[in-house]
This record gives sequence, C-alpha cells and structure tokens, in this order.
Amino acid sequence: MYLGHLDLDAPLVWTVDDALSPAECAAYEAKLRREERELAPIVGHDGQPAIDLAVRNNTRVMWDDEAEANALLAKVARSVPTTLSGRTLAGANPRLRLYRYEPGQRHGTHWDTVVELGDGVESALTLVFYLNDGFEGGETDFPELGKKIAPRTGRALLFQHRILHEATAVHAGTKHVLRTDVLYRARR
Repeated sequence: MYLGHLDLDAPLVWTVDDALSPAECAAYEAKLRREERELAPIVGHDGQPAIDLAVRNNTRVMWDDEAEANALLAKVARSVPTTLSGRTLAGANPRLRLYRYEPGQRHGTHWDTVVELGDGVESALTLVFYLNDGFEGGETDFPELGKKIAPRTGRALLFQHRILHEATAVHAGTKHVLRTDVLYRARR
C-alpha cells in the first residue's frame, strides 16, 4: 500500500449490494456484447497505455459520459465519503469502462492510476459494478489486506486507488464488470 496516498480514517475497501438492478446489469452486458471490444491496456512505467498480456489480458469497451457516470455514483452515494484526505467529493470520472473476462483472463496485481482532470480535481476511489455472477474465479483480491471480494450481480465495490489488488483469473464462464472512478477536489 502507498500509505501516503491513503486516507486511513476512511474505509479502504467496501461493497454495496444491489447497487444496480438485474435489468441495469443486463443492459450493460448487452452493450458489452454489442460494441467492439479492444484489449485493455495497463499504464506502463512511462505513464502511457501499454498492452502487456502477462499482466492483463481481458477486453474492454470504453466511452465518456459525465451524466451517466454521475448517475452511477448516485447509486452508491450514501456510502461514499464526502471528504477524503482533506479533499471534497467532486463527482464521478466521466470515463466509463466495461470489462469482459473469459476463462484464463485476469488483471494482475496493481494499483489504480490517479486521474487528474484539472482545477484540483483527481480520482481517489475506484468504483466497480459486477454485472453478473455464476462463473468460477474472478474475485477481486486485496493481498495486503487478506481480503477477497466475490462478484455478485449488481454489487458495487469501492476502494481507495492506492491499495494493491488483482482481478483473479476466471476459470469457467465469463465475468462482466463496469468501472469508473470517484473524483475529489483539493480544498482551496
């Protein structure tokens, strides 16, 4: 963990069950099947996107929609800290990503990247919605915390960016996930 980048007065990892309805999950799964997918990159050591199949080999669909991202944040708003590390809640990252994991696909151990949007606004929390269950594997593992989160349809997973985690390999079936980030603004 990057202790200097964590707010230890706030939760590090938590879930909200039934944050999305089965119908909402099905609509996102349909979008994932309908849209053209690409290999999901990692952020390389130079800060640029890079494909590294040894670390990450799942596919994604990505788009920007501020209203949709904030509507998703509203689904879990009661469990999101209004302040984090002295910064105030500023909304959701408009960048939305749908991920598909087939058998053998995973995203190895990593920290999530802080996204800077300008004017003192940057991401600090990862917001993941599990769109399905009924597959084998695919847990989100937080090895430093000794905690694994099992996917469940409609479940939201939130965690501070700088916590080491892994999307473990799917062994059978297909896992679908929707992701964005929660933004905070530096106090002036």
